[in-house]
Amino acid sequence: MADGPTREQWAELRTRRPVSDDALSTIPITSDGIETQLFMAMDIAGNLHLLIPVQRGPIDSKPPDLNGLKVRHRRLETGEFLDLVASPSHEQVFTPVCKDVLTAVLVEQRDPWMAVAAIIRAWQSAWRPARQEMDKTVQVGLFGELLVLQTLMIPCLGPAAVDQWSGPESERHDFVGDCLHIEVKTTRKSRHEHEMSRLDQLRVPSGCQLLFVSIQLEQSVGGNETLASRMDAIIDLLRADAAALDNFMAKMVNLGWSEEMRNSGELLRFFVREAFVYAVDNDFPRLPDDFRPPSGVVSVRYTVDLANLPALGLEEATEIIKAGNPCYVH
Repeated sequence: MADGPTREQWAELRTRRPVSDDALSTIPITSDGIETQLFMAMDIAGNLHLLIPVQRGPIDSKPPDLNGLKVRHRRLETGEFLDLVASPSHEQVFTPVCKDVLTAVLVEQRDPWMAVAAIIRAWQSAWRPARQEMDKTVQVGLFGELLVLQTLMIPCLGPAAVDQWSGPESERHDFVGDCLHIEVKTTRKSRHEHEMSRLDQLRVPSGCQLLFVSIQLEQSVGGNETLASRMDAIIDLLRADAAALDNFMAKMVNLGWSEEMRNSGELLRFFVREAFVYAVDNDFPRLPDDFRPPSGVVSVRYTVDLANLPALGLEEATEIIKAGNPCYVH
């Protein structure tokens, strides 16, 4: 069991705060009286640090900054560290967070990045200011991505499908594999019409195939689907793989998900009307790859209508996904 952090140790660090911007005053963390490679630290501004040695940066995106708490990947002369940082006024809350992290890393031997992300999620209500509601258009788009993740990607690839979900990272396409990309568009319109906000959104990457998933929702107070229902279905599919589940929940939090949404009344309710998968080929309505806007035009938005375009069958789409990700298929 770690012997700290304590109020006295933070007070000691305050008495010997460094005088240069990049320096840190440190105290080694001990466990049962034996020094570990972890450190408490303080910078010139009095910010509190917990330094945990790591071999690499985060595999996925690092946990989001909260009100008074942030996570950084820091390189010091002694090596690489996960740096958990809190403002001076948050000492009383930061100390128990540190104790949870130390237990996870020193006693349970968990991966520092994954452990810190999970612990921050558990503590987030103590750190975040009153959150903003998730925008309706964000809910609609996210629902579509979760629908594809649950009904297509995980059945084809298993838990590894979560790694390919790139929507939370704002990449060009919502799912990115070695040989296959997938773009998901969700609408509440009565037709399969979708607005493209990037010139390269329908460009097929070199050496890859691009699929386009068009989802049509009906928003209704009597709808049988919400973000929460789709998320819970995915959690059930991932329960046997803790790393994939942690990765999925971290991405949901990065997109603005909070458990408070379940009871807040802000969750939209939907019926799924239709969902079709299309191959983006020469017949797909899109701007030519060599299209360049006139000088001075910095952005272009356009709408595609897929009403008369032949869609792929489920079996055909499944085979394309598996063929585009051979290393994940057993």
